[in-house]
Amino acid sequence: MRLIDLSMTIAQHPDDPGVRDIDRWTHESGPGRLGNAAKSLIQQIADREGVSPAPFLEKEHFPDGVFMSNEIVTLSVHGGTHVDAPYHYGPSSAGRPAKTIEEVPLEWCCGPGVRLSFRGKNALEVITADDVRGELDRIGHRLRPLDVVLIETGWSAHWPDPTYYSSHPAMSPEAIEVIVDHGVKLIGVDTAGFDLPTAFMIEQFVKTGDSRHLWPCHMFGREREYLQIERMAGLDRLPGPTGFTVFCAPVRVQGAGAGWARPVALIDE
Repeated sequence: MRLIDLSMTIAQHPDDPGVRDIDRWTHESGPGRLGNAAKSLIQQIADREGVSPAPFLEKEHFPDGVFMSNEIVTLSVHGGTHVDAPYHYGPSSAGRPAKTIEEVPLEWCCGPGVRLSFRGKNALEVITADDVRGELDRIGHRLRPLDVVLIETGWSAHWPDPTYYSSHPAMSPEAIEVIVDHGVKLIGVDTAGFDLPTAFMIEQFVKTGDSRHLWPCHMFGREREYLQIERMAGLDRLPGPTGFTVFCAPVRVQGAGAGWARPVALIDE
C-alpha cells in the first residue's frame, strides 16, 4: 500500500487570517519558559514541603541544557487543510439540523477517489455543471454513492504567492449538485475555498447589489448535505482519475463547523 499526502502544511501567511499565531518553545528556550509557567506550582509545593527558597527550573536541570519543543497554535478551524461540516453552511441542511464536525459519520470520509481535472480554468473562473459532466465523460466514470470527488485546478502550486488567496477559480452550486446527485458526500478542492475569493465576491456584491454572489457553494450546503475539503494539495501525484482510495478524517472539535484534516490517498500496489 502506497500513501500520498493530499494536505497542505499549517503555516502563517499575511493573507490568511485563519492561522493567527504559532508560538514556538524552542529546545533552548524551553527550560526558562517552563520555569516561568511552573513557578506558581513550584512555590506551592515548596511551601507545603517546607523548602525555602523555592527552586527554579534552569537549563542545568535538563540533559544538554535543553528541554522539549512545544508549539502553541492560534488558528481557525478553517486554517490549513480542513473539512467543512454542514453546520458551517447554516443551522440546517437538507431540512434537518446541520451536523457539526464531530457528528459527521466517518463512512462519509473514506471511499473510492475520483479526480476531476480542471487545470485549464483561469483565475476567478467558475467550474460549471457542464464542465463536470464533460470531465466525467472524458475519464469514463459514472459516480457512485460515497465516491470521494477531488477537484483539481493546480492552484495549490501558487502557494505562498498572494494569488493563492486572491485569484483562485471556484466551483459553482450547479457543479456541486451534479456530483451530490449521485450520493457523493465528500468533495475536495486544491484551492483556498470552494467559492471565489472573499474580496472578489464582496466586490461583485457591491457592484450589483446581488447577494447571490456571496458564498453560493456554501449556501448550497443548506439545501444538500455534503462535506467540503478545502486547501488540498498533491492531486497531481495521484496515479490517475480513479484507482485510489481517499481517507480524510477531520479532527473532532466540539460544536464546530469544520475540523483540521490530513487527507491521504491509498494506492494498492
